[in-house]
Amino acid sequence: MDLFVIDSDSESYSGTSDSEDQECEFTDHAQSILSSLDESIGKIDDFLTFERGFLHGDIVCPVSDPSGQLGRVVGVEMFVDLETYSGDIIEDVNSKQLSRVRSFVSGDCVVMGPWMGRVIRAFDLVTVVFSDGAKCEMLLRDSEVLKPIPPFIFEDAPYFYYPSQRVRIVHPSVSKSGTWLSGSWRASRDEGVVSHVDVGLVHVNWITSVANVWGDRSSSPPNFQDPKNLTLLSCFPYANWQLGDWCTLSAGHDGSLPSEDRKCSRYSQTYVVAKTKSTFDVLWQNGSISLGLEPYILAPVSTPGDHDFWPGQFVLEKLAVEEAAERQRIGIVRNVDALERTVNVKWIVPVDDDIVRYGSDPTEETVSAYELVEHPDFSFCTGEVVIRSALNIDKSEADLTNGTMTVSRKSLDTSSGFLSCIGNVLGYKDDGIEVQWASGVISKAQHFEIIGLERLLDNSLESVNEVHTSVDDEAEQETIHHESTKNALEESGEDCTGSLRNAFYFSKTAFDFLTNVASSFFGAHDSTSSSSITADPQYQIVKSADLHSSAEEFSVVELVMQTEKPQLPSENDVKIFDVVVDCSDHHFVKERGHENVKRGWLKKIQQEWTILQNDLPDDIHVRVYEERMDLLRACIVGAAGTPYHDNLFFFDIFFPPDYPHEPPSVHYHSGGLRLNPNLYETGKVCLSLLKTWAGTGNEVWNPEGSTVLQLLLSLQALVLNEKPYFNEAGYDKFVGKADGEKNSITYNENAFLLSCKSMMYILHKPP
Repeated sequence: MDLFVIDSDSESYSGTSDSEDQECEFTDHAQSILSSLDESIGKIDDFLTFERGFLHGDIVCPVSDPSGQLGRVVGVEMFVDLETYSGDIIEDVNSKQLSRVRSFVSGDCVVMGPWMGRVIRAFDLVTVVFSDGAKCEMLLRDSEVLKPIPPFIFEDAPYFYYPSQRVRIVHPSVSKSGTWLSGSWRASRDEGVVSHVDVGLVHVNWITSVANVWGDRSSSPPNFQDPKNLTLLSCFPYANWQLGDWCTLSAGHDGSLPSEDRKCSRYSQTYVVAKTKSTFDVLWQNGSISLGLEPYILAPVSTPGDHDFWPGQFVLEKLAVEEAAERQRIGIVRNVDALERTVNVKWIVPVDDDIVRYGSDPTEETVSAYELVEHPDFSFCTGEVVIRSALNIDKSEADLTNGTMTVSRKSLDTSSGFLSCIGNVLGYKDDGIEVQWASGVISKAQHFEIIGLERLLDNSLESVNEVHTSVDDEAEQETIHHESTKNALEESGEDCTGSLRNAFYFSKTAFDFLTNVASSFFGAHDSTSSSSITADPQYQIVKSADLHSSAEEFSVVELVMQTEKPQLPSENDVKIFDVVVDCSDHHFVKERGHENVKRGWLKKIQQEWTILQNDLPDDIHVRVYEERMDLLRACIVGAAGTPYHDNLFFFDIFFPPDYPHEPPSVHYHSGGLRLNPNLYETGKVCLSLLKTWAGTGNEVWNPEGSTVLQLLLSLQALVLNEKPYFNEAGYDKFVGKADGEKNSITYNENAFLLSCKSMMYILHKPP
């Protein structure tokens, strides 16, 4: 009995000891894991710190003030750590001492004579050293003819062939047709070591010719070219290195190589970028430059606003729709006050000598950022490929006969003079554009002396697309001529060329005006009524102004407000829904098809009328037409808290004969203004419910359940909302982000200004 107890105690003690050992072992294992985790986190932090970088031309903002002024990266200094194939590290190498492993790779831009193209594929020229010292150079079009032999030095090499790699010749004919630098061909020489790899043949897709841009015509060179005939078109190559990139060191590098690598001197040495560290020079909007900034104090800005400008940038003065284009001034931005949204501009083109403030000499002026637009032809991005215009060709760079350039077939393929005609933009400098030409020379060009390659290609593409019917309406709106806006205004109703010269009166808000002239807005429109609108004399405009059809052209007016509040008609006097007679100024008045509609169509329209009459909110007004049931006009009052507060938005609606199987057509009375991403100057309304934009589920028109009321409520809530900036396609991903919210604020400011101009347009020309 006692023995049993002793044994039990022994077992119990032994079990406890094992448990403690396991616990200690678990603790040690956990500490090891945590230690490894801390080390891994440290490596990740180290990786992220050095990996974060910017390129020339990138837009940045201070991390400490993301809503402040923006900056543009104008300089990059990079140092890298290099790792050899044996694992040795060479630290702090200036990236300007690095070279690419291949002279050409897919995607490179190249120049040959007057022609510029893009590399489709580069074929390797591989030099193999055999065990007996023989050396052969082979051009490989197919990787199957020369196979690597394991073990592989690099498991994830970016190139198929690299120095120090053992290879086997699969097809002896390849080495037999190769160039033997030492020794001669033998069938038994089928294994060796790669000593050098470069590009032996380049397949080029030719894009355009300088001669073609100047008006001459010539056929393109052959697509397959010797790399010796090609010049790489590149700028800032030293700033583009990333972790894992392969490179070689320039001959002038004074760093010491490990002894093991010196033994491999007969092979071209390849390195891998193991770490990068960069500092950046930033040009800020106010014109100041910060040098040597660390990356952690800068944040990238992916979507700068439409009214963010930069020192040196070319801009145009915003004009009204009908204003003559020759009156439009061209300016160069001197500096920007990001907080006040003002821009100091140097005007470089005199416009009207009769106007003193324009002057005959370049003048500087501080203007609102919302009164400027980026110049469409003189704006260039950093790194953009440009071509020198024919007007600026020096006689030493091309053969000229009587001022006209003549180019022979031979010169088209071999002339090096054209290397000074194609280049990359480095940035704006001294009221011009700094360009690095393909010849390597850097010089300043005037804005009229160069043209961007992308613009040339876009113009060519547009010419081709004019033959076809485009399905992308949004793209069409971006390229439509400003004359279309004028036509849209003329089609929207009565004559818009007259001016209102009589002093007139109006109330403080658009809604007060709406109630004051309800009969003009919502009753039968009398085409013979006077264009002078008179209201309570308590709000008299004491400084009269000529008002034209476009809201952009309204002059500033001065209001004298009396202390006594005027007596205005009651809001109840304005009907929310009404049936009227005159539809003469309706946008769709010329549409036909309503004469032979089916009974089901009439029943559906009557249902729509009933729904609108019973359920319209107070800030949406609708007029239907007694003799044209296919037409409808709606007025939406801008909601409080939005940049459209109290503005009036008029929409003309047309019910097609196959309604409700197809959604109605909608036209917006814009006044020539674009104050919302969904509402275009031409009157187009971009909304998935109208099938003018993509959508799913309840966002698209449903013949069984969708109604005009749903359409109007969508316009009010989804389009005319408090943050319309995010209505733009793809911008919803920036909601809540610093740069997105900042752009939203500036968009709202501009939308509010345009909304006020829109009110003036409606005051002068009520539908």
